[in-house]
Amino acid sequence: MKPKYYVGIFEGHFDPAVAVVRDGEVIAFNEEERLTRNKHAAHAYPVRALEKTLKDVGIGPEDVAAICVNWDAEAYGDGRIGTFFQSLRDRYDVDAATVAWQDRLLGKFNPEALEKLHHKAWRTIWGDIRLPPVRTVPHHWTHAFQAYAQSPYDSAIALTVDGSGDTHCTVVWKCEGQEITPLKEIPMPHSLGWLYAAFTEYLGFEAYDGEYKVMGLAAFGEADPTLRDKLREIVSLGENGEYSVDPSFIHYGPHTYSDRYTDRLADLFGRPPRLREEPIEAWHKNLAFEVQALLEETMIALVRWAQAETGFDRLVVGGGVGLNVKMNTRLFDMPEITNIFPHPLCSDSGAAAGAALAVCWQEDGVWPEPLGSLALGVSESNNEIEAVLEKTKLNYTRSEDVAADVAKALADGKIVGWVQGKMEAGPRALGHRSILADPRSEGARDKVNEVIKYRELWRPFCPSMQAEAAADYFDSYDDAPYMIIAFEANQRLKDEAPAIVHIDGTSRVQMVHSETSARYHDLIGKFAELTGVPVLLNTSFNVKGEPIVCTALDAVRTFCGTGLDVLAVGDFILRKDDLSRT
Repeated sequence: MKPKYYVGIFEGHFDPAVAVVRDGEVIAFNEEERLTRNKHAAHAYPVRALEKTLKDVGIGPEDVAAICVNWDAEAYGDGRIGTFFQSLRDRYDVDAATVAWQDRLLGKFNPEALEKLHHKAWRTIWGDIRLPPVRTVPHHWTHAFQAYAQSPYDSAIALTVDGSGDTHCTVVWKCEGQEITPLKEIPMPHSLGWLYAAFTEYLGFEAYDGEYKVMGLAAFGEADPTLRDKLREIVSLGENGEYSVDPSFIHYGPHTYSDRYTDRLADLFGRPPRLREEPIEAWHKNLAFEVQALLEETMIALVRWAQAETGFDRLVVGGGVGLNVKMNTRLFDMPEITNIFPHPLCSDSGAAAGAALAVCWQEDGVWPEPLGSLALGVSESNNEIEAVLEKTKLNYTRSEDVAADVAKALADGKIVGWVQGKMEAGPRALGHRSILADPRSEGARDKVNEVIKYRELWRPFCPSMQAEAAADYFDSYDDAPYMIIAFEANQRLKDEAPAIVHIDGTSRVQMVHSETSARYHDLIGKFAELTGVPVLLNTSFNVKGEPIVCTALDAVRTFCGTGLDVLAVGDFILRKDDLSRT
């Protein structure tokens, strides 16, 4: 039987992406920014990613069973969401900008408009041909389905939290067998995702890019009861995990400083927002601490209620707020929770894969397998890499054992760019497009910051370690192959690898399995043979303001323009102190 392919698309916002699913498995995933080199590729249709992904899979539009999108088009088309938006206008003093945004959604996400949008984009590539139908699935249900169906569990609580999707901002689900049932739905405008984005901008960072900076900064702050009381004027906690967000601080009112929050928020705290060039004061750190604590407290209350309702002790997390590592850590630390699976592609970008998996299940009855490797993107053969290197006229060598050669360079204190195999899906570098350093050396960590990444010195670096070594470095942990949760580091990790332990004593770890990352696992093992430490400092291979490198040419450009000492791309090695051909 001819295989059926389902293509998931996320477009029109930050990080548009394309996924291809066959037989319930994601076989390819690419984000538009990695190909265009425009960070986040905001508001674009992923044309480059679409063309490249289908080409690499070896299919054309005629092979695609459906274009899959994670919006509830039926509810947009039959008036339910329009009625919901009208109820918000009747209840709140909704400003003109919000009304215009609502009207744009109603005009874009109904079935006819969605099909027209996607078919128009596909025809820019393939011309006026017959195209597959567009299939849609509700937004938060897609997040829940993806997180649960690709988890290792057969029952779990699912928590989906984001800015908004269709009409909801947060949903708690009961997942059992192949049944996914909503237990509690919190609608717009009560969005913790929007709240966190608002404070990201208020603290001087960029929403949809700097939230992780707020999370990292929070560890440097202290509890501040005055700030906490002010935040309680914005977010109210009720019984049974309920919460509400006063939209007059976020949505409805004058927006002198930012589209993400109203002037009332700045007035509440009695000071204007921090400008990006201004120094970060203790007050900013304390506010970040309290905002993070509020998010964690709110989610803990919801999960505690859900656990009492279901009796389940396993948790999966979807939606963009699931990228908040510290929140995931606090949820794992709950005595009611035994295991946690925050999906590493939990944002709307990753929901391109979730939508395709969901439609494949609905159409063909194929339930997804648990998530494995995220190496799903662009790759180049050694022949293709060497052709690129020849064009650069730089000196390089072909290694007989690239893992051994790079391990020695790392043990000697070198900073290495590491490009191997298919590019990772999602925002984390997982040993395919990474910058690596010796975690024993805080000097190496500082060099990565100062002459390569050019980023804030207070942001943490993370470790990759052989999965079998995790018990040596953490007293309480779960399997964590995707760098989306942190655990309390024990004293041995603090002593042996101080460069990858955050100021709060935690470490956002990637546990590397030989079955899914053979060469990277081998590299860490060879580094351990030289140093006794089966851990590497791992950060994404990019500089500030750019996407993660995708191709060998991207890697060479970044290598030459930064303080990297060594570049290992495929089987080839370039050394900064030996670049010129004689």
